[in-house]
Amino acid sequence: MSVILCMPGWHSERTDKGLRATRISPLSDYQLLNGCLEEIAATDEGELWLLCDAQTRLAERVATAERLRASTSGQASGVRTGGR
Repeated sequence: MSVILCMPGWHSERTDKGLRATRISPLSDYQLLNGCLEEIAATDEGELWLLCDAQTRLAERVATAERLRASTSGQASGVRTGGR
């Protein structure tokens, strides 16, 4: 196995089966449940870069959704419904 350059946030290496990249930072449970991957396999460097880029962007957006969910649920606890 040999290490190759991919993109920030990923560790990538060449194996007998192709290329593999793994995230350097852990994902939250929410990110994992919503489609973010910890590892990616590809056949060439262009494919690997595109997949890492797509997964990085997805993780960023899912993290934003997770923060919005947390802030919305925090506000909802103090909201009153109904009349006066």
